[in-house]
Amino acid sequence: MGLVGKIEYGTWKDGSSIYKDSKGYYYIAVNAEGMYKKHLKSWKPSKDVPTLCFVNKRWKTCKPATRKAAAKAKAKRKTRRL
Repeated sequence: MGLVGKIEYGTWKDGSSIYKDSKGYYYIAVNAEGMYKKHLKSWKPSKDVPTLCFVNKRWKTCKPATRKAAAKAKAKRKTRRL
């Protein structure tokens, strides 16, 4: 099956890596018929454990995405007419 996902979000109870696709988080399960994706309904990644990214044929820790602070526009003062 090769490389499954580019970002590893954690590990499952049996030690399998957890990935994410459009349906949610999943891990690769193996049975007698072959390999398949087992989707996890209520699993969410821990904020304590860093995510791993596959970059240049190596797994490295990903930097968390940070929000850019919105530039605050100066409030225009309305002048009162007398």
